[in-house]
Amino acid sequence: MISAIFDKLSKTENCKYVDKSTLNDKKFNGYHTIISVDTEISFDHRLIEITLYICFEENLEINLPKVYIDKLSYEPLKYIPHINSDLSVCTIDESLNFFYNSDELPSIVLQLISKAKAIIRDTENKEYSKQEFAREFQAYWSISYSKDDKCNQNGLALIDHTIDNEIQAIYFAGGIGNYKYLIYNDQNLFYKFSDYLRKRKIAYIPIPIFQVNYNKEIPPFDITYEESKKYLGNDSFPNIKKQFNKFKGNDFLIIFKNIQNEYYGWKYPHFEKINGFRNKSNWEKLTSPIIKEKKVDRVAFSEITPNRLIKRTDGVNRSRDLSINVIGLGSVGSNFLHFLSKLNIQEINLVDPDILSIENIYRYNYGLDFIHEYKTRVIQYNLLNKNPFLEINTFEKNITDVIKKRPSFFSDNDYSFLITGNTRSELYILDYLQKTNTDKPLFIIWVEPYMASGQVMYIEPKDIVKAKDLLLNYPHHILKSAENLDKLYIKEGSCQSGYYPYSESYLVLFLSSCFPYIYDIIFRNSNNKSCTISWYGDINFLNSLELTLKDNIDESFSFKIINHEF
Repeated sequence: MISAIFDKLSKTENCKYVDKSTLNDKKFNGYHTIISVDTEISFDHRLIEITLYICFEENLEINLPKVYIDKLSYEPLKYIPHINSDLSVCTIDESLNFFYNSDELPSIVLQLISKAKAIIRDTENKEYSKQEFAREFQAYWSISYSKDDKCNQNGLALIDHTIDNEIQAIYFAGGIGNYKYLIYNDQNLFYKFSDYLRKRKIAYIPIPIFQVNYNKEIPPFDITYEESKKYLGNDSFPNIKKQFNKFKGNDFLIIFKNIQNEYYGWKYPHFEKINGFRNKSNWEKLTSPIIKEKKVDRVAFSEITPNRLIKRTDGVNRSRDLSINVIGLGSVGSNFLHFLSKLNIQEINLVDPDILSIENIYRYNYGLDFIHEYKTRVIQYNLLNKNPFLEINTFEKNITDVIKKRPSFFSDNDYSFLITGNTRSELYILDYLQKTNTDKPLFIIWVEPYMASGQVMYIEPKDIVKAKDLLLNYPHHILKSAENLDKLYIKEGSCQSGYYPYSESYLVLFLSSCFPYIYDIIFRNSNNKSCTISWYGDINFLNSLELTLKDNIDESFSFKIINHEF
């Protein structure tokens, strides 16, 4: 195939095979074959010669070739939109699922070369270049322009662009991954985020911040100490010199906003003492002949507002106004929360008095790191780690104790999920909801041993009496309890060591099958009706255990799901 590509190229371009060792550049080491193309483009009313490298990985069926421009060709033309710091040319968006047949590669390579030449040629249109650099400012701000220049991708931004509040900043003493700074202007969002930091035991300190008007549009974006001073002129901030001299350089931030409403900034490496000279103030050091050419450390900020993250995930903005109660965080409850947490929920209340023990670790949704921790705290930690803006309240007590102190616990929230696997507690809660005239619906979720079946009961307030009767005489189980009694409850030793067996794999099959029905009830139906959703397990597996099933159950029920109205 490479020879076919070369033959096609050589008909219109001056090309040759290249020994990658002669290029003296590590970025080419991973390629199997490299073809150089010496070509001409019209640029600034004249023809100029450039060299492109077409680089092929070994597996041509999977990996499209990549186009690079030679460094000597690039230097007189730089900077060019859509050419990266490694001199690769963005001829195609690699995140797109671009499908091709390998026999099309000769024509595709010609198209890539044509696109690369067009990208270079379009640079002579100054207005176009300016627009493209502005549109992709983040990419060009974030690259290094020399060995002394660097940009740190270590800032987070909680900025609400609809309000004009003062921007503040904090420094993470321990860091969150690689992130060291947060800028924010929304106190409500910051309160939630700082609560997450507190729960994660991540220390932070407020730091000063100066917002400047940085309006440079064309790279390079490296900034010397001396150049930075023009953005900090005496008219920019009151008493700027006095403020500047109070700090060390790495303990405050300079920030600005570009036309895309994105925030960037810089900080100064430590204003060290200059040996052999009288001690100068920080302001004087900016233009000192000794360090005025030193580069500032540029910072890029990643926006983490809930609206941005939701849109970045879903593609659209969605409201986050649901509040949910989850009572019972055992194997079923913890795995159920894996699905529930993917929804746009604002508040989750977690109720369970137990700690996580080693015995159930295989079918619990979290692992050994959390042994002997309260289940509520384990789940809170992990959910907040995924979404720090969730409001999560934990109750390390029985639900009966919770409602004694908070009688409106159920009515205060939109939906409740009761996942205790205990019929007595289920009936107790239904009695309570009936006595208090609740106006909020309830889900009850439980499973049969060996995951013979999984059951979801959705109960509208008007059907609570029916639900109690249904629970006492539930018709949709498939195991005959009396005949299987000795096989369903297993003891390891003492009287407190018994358990009902079921595997996590079957549990996940149950929850993933039923969750679309739950989603439909919560988000799509405005006139919901009480119902039960029954999922049936692996009948062949149950038969192999010689369990006695109800008379109407056969192999056709395996992994079947049935929605029954009350």
